[in-house]
Amino acid sequence: MPLSTQSHVRDEHYVLAASLDNVRNLSNILKILQITMSPSQPYFRLSTFGNSGSAHYDYPKDSDMMELFQCTKTQTNRYKMSLLKPSTKALSLSCKVSVRTDNQGFLSLQYLVRNDDGQICFVEYYCCPDEEVED
Repeated sequence: MPLSTQSHVRDEHYVLAASLDNVRNLSNILKILQITMSPSQPYFRLSTFGNSGSAHYDYPKDSDMMELFQCTKTQTNRYKMSLLKPSTKALSLSCKVSVRTDNQGFLSLQYLVRNDDGQICFVEYYCCPDEEVED
């Protein structure tokens, strides 16, 4: 079930909507420079690039980590690390994460966090993709 109290998954506003049950596996998002979503394999790919090489993390839509996966078209977006770092605190405290992107490539991270009293709250974080600069 998506984290939001309203189901955005049926809304055609999003190209990708995914809810992950195991947040520890998503902690790699803090090192990601590129996210690729596709209705065909690989469905959800997180890519890192750096001086020591590159790595890809592929998540099949029927993975135990994916609670829900919906993607209408293939899309690849690049994000700067410095833009994702502020979401670190909420990611480390969350027990579920919803990852969404729209047609323009805007990334929405929604974290379900339980406070000390056991109450549930949501933290949302938005990030826009890097702009492609043509020479």
